[in-house]
Amino acid sequence: MSNTEKWKLISEELIAAYKLLSSDIKESDFGYSKEDFLQYLSVNELRLAMEELDGVMENNTSPGVLFWEHMINAASLMSRPEHATKYERFKLAT
Repeated sequence: MSNTEKWKLISEELIAAYKLLSSDIKESDFGYSKEDFLQYLSVNELRLAMEELDGVMENNTSPGVLFWEHMINAASLMSRPEHATKYERFKLAT
């Protein structure tokens, strides 16, 4: 798989997770920011986009199992096992 194909798959996983967030999600400087997530995604800073999205846990309850499955898939595609493990813990706690 080429890097371009991998980046596309990662972006699709992150967007799928993002779309699962409820409209009343709380944003903060130290947690999740929609604007920052979309900015990182637009410039292909996929790790930063993923970390911004996982910041949702700072001020909100878990968005659900499917959200974390998309995050695990993205982390796995990025070869970020530490992130995948973290997201697996969040998924199991949901």
